[in-house]
Amino acid sequence: MRTTSPTTTRTASRTATRTTPRTASRPAALLGAALTAAVLALALTSCTADRHTGALVTGPASPRPTCRVHQATLPDRDYTAGKNSDPMAVLSMLRYYTAQHALPYCDGKPASRQDDAWDTLYGDLTRR
Repeated sequence: MRTTSPTTTRTASRTATRTTPRTASRPAALLGAALTAAVLALALTSCTADRHTGALVTGPASPRPTCRVHQATLPDRDYTAGKNSDPMAVLSMLRYYTAQHALPYCDGKPASRQDDAWDTLYGDLTRR
């Protein structure tokens, strides 16, 4: 943070006033930096999605997959926002589920709540 203070300069024929920058004190600068960091952190946390939602996880790329991976999160707004969804995300999800929705899970366990949510979304999108 910089403040200014007038400085008077006298020359032989005239008196001029000019403004020179003066650096703010260290505590004020630290307070300003802390306030800026707090506002930034608040803005970032208010803009992030729910931590229980996220993108589709497809696992390692394979030309002939034999199983699919469990989803750790529920579908987020990129997939569920209707006209406001991300078309590329939705198309990628549809491609993955079209190719792999009948495959078993790689760990042999049944579908989780998150897996069911993605399966339901796939069904809803393909029945329209």
